[in-house]
Amino acid sequence: MSGNEHGKTIDLAGVAAFASLVELLAQELGVPAGRMQGQLPNGPETFNQLHGEIDLNSQGFERKLTLICKPGAPLNMRFATTWGADRSLAGGVTADFYLTASVEQIIPQGRALARYVEDIFSVQDRMVTLGHGAKLAAMNVSTSQIEAFEREQGGQLVSSHQPKGQDNV
Repeated sequence: MSGNEHGKTIDLAGVAAFASLVELLAQELGVPAGRMQGQLPNGPETFNQLHGEIDLNSQGFERKLTLICKPGAPLNMRFATTWGADRSLAGGVTADFYLTASVEQIIPQGRALARYVEDIFSVQDRMVTLGHGAKLAAMNVSTSQIEAFEREQGGQLVSSHQPKGQDNV
């Protein structure tokens, strides 16, 4: 064995923390955890690289949260949302978040992170329909279908917008 060949170790506690965070987020979001994988040690850039996915699909939206990190390193989160028949990523919205905290530091606040994930996907749901004006204008949805959908969702989903700075008269 030459002097350059050194054994590498896997940070099992870091891997377990990552798996716990993915499971906690999936549980809090009410969906099963998706694919989780670790990269094989084929170089210093990929060793211990962890990848987890959570899918949140409903109401015509396809949402994917991808978590990527190395044990002890900052957490990268990718949010991708598509809507309607256009399932290509080009027809959707993608946002990347780089948290400076490690997975081990985030786990105690995992439930709060799940609420933030919901908030981010809520914003993306509203943004993903931008550019689909012609499709939306051509849709024909009856009032009874809208009312049934609102009842199912627990309240009014559409409200009038009042720009900031304007007083109610």
